[in-house]
Amino acid sequence: MFPIADENISIERPYITYGLIITSIFLYAINFFTGNLLNNIFAFVPRSFLLGIDMWTIVTHQFMHGSWAHLLGNMWFLIIFGDNIEAAIGKVRYLVFYLFCGVIAALSHMAFNLDSFIPAVGASGAISGILGAYIILYPKNKISTIIPFGFIRIYKIEALYFLFIWFILQLVFSFTDPYGGVAYMAHVGGFAGGAILIKLFGRKKIKSQNESLYTWEN
Repeated sequence: MFPIADENISIERPYITYGLIITSIFLYAINFFTGNLLNNIFAFVPRSFLLGIDMWTIVTHQFMHGSWAHLLGNMWFLIIFGDNIEAAIGKVRYLVFYLFCGVIAALSHMAFNLDSFIPAVGASGAISGILGAYIILYPKNKISTIIPFGFIRIYKIEALYFLFIWFILQLVFSFTDPYGGVAYMAHVGGFAGGAILIKLFGRKKIKSQNESLYTWEN
């Protein structure tokens, strides 16, 4: 299943989401042209973190990526699902929420790789948190999805079902392909963390064309 769009419930520009995407692209370009220099510095290494070495990488790894495909896949999911979460909780809270989800994802990955010196990079853990928040806030939203069955066809699937299937697949892959180079447990941990954290961050009333004020709901 490949998502191509969701139902946008806000007229606001998602500037934080745009900023995260631009930053990730910019840093990837620098890393690409410097022979992987940034990844060598800012990647998250579970064993090193446990030893108290470069502990800030639990945040910085969220902006690093290993390939163009890795980067574009993550940014695609972020632009589709991130705007509604940004509108729901406000820009500052959204940025904090995103980073917290990335931290939870990294810790989840580390919990199953305590002795690993293999660097981990990518925004997928934080974006998984966005997906976890989305399934809580907008389970009925329709996700336009390409499902190839020998031919290309677009289906509209409720977010509840789309994201539930996505989550189950991450769990399955974490057991069937534990050494495949993808930190599936980071996805699982980030998703669960986002679903829980979104309740703590509160939710503001979405601004529409007929509304000029915000209210907060906890």
